[in-house]
Amino acid sequence: MNAVVGQLPPVTRSLIVASGTLMVLCSLDIISPFSLYLNWQLIIYELQLWRLVTCFLFSGTFGLHYFWNTYVLVFYCSSLEAVSFHSKSADFLWMLICSSGMLLILTYFFGNSYFISGAMTDVMTYVWGRRNPAARMQLLFFPIRAPYIPWVLALISLLMGGNIQDHLMGVAAGHVYYFFEDVYPLLPTSKGLRLFKTPRILKIICGQRE
Repeated sequence: MNAVVGQLPPVTRSLIVASGTLMVLCSLDIISPFSLYLNWQLIIYELQLWRLVTCFLFSGTFGLHYFWNTYVLVFYCSSLEAVSFHSKSADFLWMLICSSGMLLILTYFFGNSYFISGAMTDVMTYVWGRRNPAARMQLLFFPIRAPYIPWVLALISLLMGGNIQDHLMGVAAGHVYYFFEDVYPLLPTSKGLRLFKTPRILKIICGQRE
């Protein structure tokens, strides 16, 4: 397991380590999932701001749901960072930050989700599929074209008792990012504007070259 995690790109590795840590702590009853879920009342009125982060990192206690989400992160989302964001960890991290903001806004106004790690996974698989439309990935031994992976994952999650609304929000956030980062800057009317341009300070922190 250490060998597999050690070979992953840095941001994906950090996500898996953080998610695994929360899984172990909750499985051992050291902390409660009730202290991690997204609750806007507690965030706004009691300033429990960590919930804005932990709602993305917690994928469940020891069980099938946790290992399924980890499987997707290891074999699909790491591919996005390693290929589409090769040597651009700051850009990848900024994509996650921007997508998290969009998902939080959608959840505040339209959603009733408590944990949205699955929606974030859909963001990553959607962007990867759009940037690699001809690629085929093995999903549970079946070859699937990359653009369809988010929808197949949503169906599998639904069969496992997941919330389809989370996946729809993830696809929506992924599409907004993809459009304004990959499509809109190429249009004559955009004048090269990139809405999701990575801040220079984040590139310096991550050691990413221009």
